[in-house]
Amino acid sequence: MELLFFIIGAGIFGFGVYLIYDHINYERIAMETKGKVVGFKVSKSSKNNDIYKPVVESYFGEFTSGYGSSIPPYEIGERVDVLYISGKEPRLKSNMPYYMGIILMLFGGIFCLIFFSIFSFTAYHFLSSLFFLCIIAVFVRKKLKANGIDSLDEWKEKIVLKQEQTEDSEKHIIRNRADLEKIHARQQKMIKFVGPVFAIIGLGVIGFGIYLGLERYDFLETAVPASGTVIDFHESRSDDGYTYYPIVEYTPPGSYEAVTFRHDTGSNPPSFQKGEAVEVLHLPDTPDVAIIDKGIFNWTTSIFVTCFGLLFTMAGLAATVNSVKRNKRSKFA
Repeated sequence: MELLFFIIGAGIFGFGVYLIYDHINYERIAMETKGKVVGFKVSKSSKNNDIYKPVVESYFGEFTSGYGSSIPPYEIGERVDVLYISGKEPRLKSNMPYYMGIILMLFGGIFCLIFFSIFSFTAYHFLSSLFFLCIIAVFVRKKLKANGIDSLDEWKEKIVLKQEQTEDSEKHIIRNRADLEKIHARQQKMIKFVGPVFAIIGLGVIGFGIYLGLERYDFLETAVPASGTVIDFHESRSDDGYTYYPIVEYTPPGSYEAVTFRHDTGSNPPSFQKGEAVEVLHLPDTPDVAIIDKGIFNWTTSIFVTCFGLLFTMAGLAATVNSVKRNKRSKFA
């Protein structure tokens, strides 16, 4: 069960790397030309929100960008850069694949970090996860091959074709600038507040992550090592089930009295076994203030919190910057 953290994390991280690699490789060999945004194709997200994908007119024909957002990122009539490789669908030159890849790598990295910080990574875990990842990769590859898909572009084309077969695409394309302005006006009121609020929340979470990091740094600077044993587990119940926190017993150096403490990180299933020997770090003057020593992964909580704060801040700043740019464009339009 614990392998799911690593398998999911490694899969998400790998897909993020692939998105970046695929776009770099495409840009390296593609021809570049100019195009014009002539509209936005509207589709629904999993939460039933509108997603706007730019429809671009270029020398190589009209195409819809593979990436969209909940806020139209361009104006109708705006000139844009287009990339094209013979025999493939043109692409809008954009940094979106890099942003998406980095976000996926962050999420995948967080999952892997959780796994490494909670569970002991053994040769069994490595071989098992490699085995399952290979099976998943082979299965996905066979499915794609069976549908005549050999690349990311062909996969996107299949999805677009399927969507066009199930709906009248022209009814879902905004080509009128006045209609787009109505959407901008409706969204502008919300974005004016949502962007800064997200950024402020993100900065607050980053500050909390830094505080946790400084607190852990102070602890590690004064803590001394000892050897202990997991003697039991504290069960904490929530709506998602039980979380098991290891209870450790150890004897501080120079003392004959055993001390017990509850480790600050729990998991389900338990990350240790009863009777398992562990290394402990504790404060010399207050031996009940202690943790199981996980090396570099002692910093997991602060890194985890800080990364989430960064994601919130980036989302808030991006929304705010886009809102300012859109206001400037509308003034000069």
